Amino acid sequence: TDIQPALIPNTLKARIDLIHRIENYLTKKFQVYSGRDSNGREYDSIKEMWHYEGFLREEDGAGGKKPRWYDKSHSFWETENNVKATIDGMLGGFAVLTERDIVASTLFLKEVIDCRPLLKARIEGGISSRSCECGAGIGRLTKGLLSPFGFKNCDLIETSPRLIHAAPEYIGEVAAKCTFICQGLQDFCPEPEFYDVIWIQWVISYLTDWDLVNFLNRMGKALKKGGVIIIKENACNNLAFDSDKDDCD
Repeated sequence: TDIQPALIPNTLKARIDLIHRIENYLTKKFQVYSGRDSNGREYDSIKEMWHYEGFLREEDGAGGKKPRWYDKSHSFWETENNVKATIDGMLGGFAVLTERDIVASTLFLKEVIDCRPLLKARIEGGISSRSCECGAGIGRLTKGLLSPFGFKNCDLIETSPRLIHAAPEYIGEVAAKCTFICQGLQDFCPEPEFYDVIWIQWVISYLTDWDLVNFLNRMGKALKKGGVIIIKENACNNLAFDSDKDDCD
């Protein structure tokens, strides 16, 4: 599907306005909007970080190269020496966590669905239902969580061709009801009212702030009536953000 008109336009003013809104919210809620990156660089504000990354300059007036935020992460996940197409590779060497993670997610998903009669009826009543695993890798959550839950169709969205091509073999016979989509979330634009559950886990930190807002706006429009978006993500304790430079720009 073609990209819909962006909620946050690709302009300097729109980016700065969004950053100010985020900083104002964090100041009011948590009294902090400073952060750091994994190289040891500290930032007094979110705005300072994005300025350092090259995003807060006029598109054609800076004279430097356009920031390419997604290149490093794409290259990292596409390289087998960095990430094996296994559960251990997907979880950065912590495959031991996958069973506990899926058990907890299953319980949570059940609670959510029990509170949504329309959604529950589609999943349990034999009506066609569709899930979406964003940042799917080889399909760990489709195989372990979403398909066993009863979804008739499962879409997997993954930016790495290598990993998405490895997914059918890992998933096994469940792959027959899956659609494998090789695309970054910043560009993914599904049909309106298409999904019952959209599961987004350990991936939104790779998006810029403005791409994340636009992505969630598109995903909201892609939900069927009674559908739900579930985000499971790591969070900072004492900082507004902690930018991992090992696998992203």
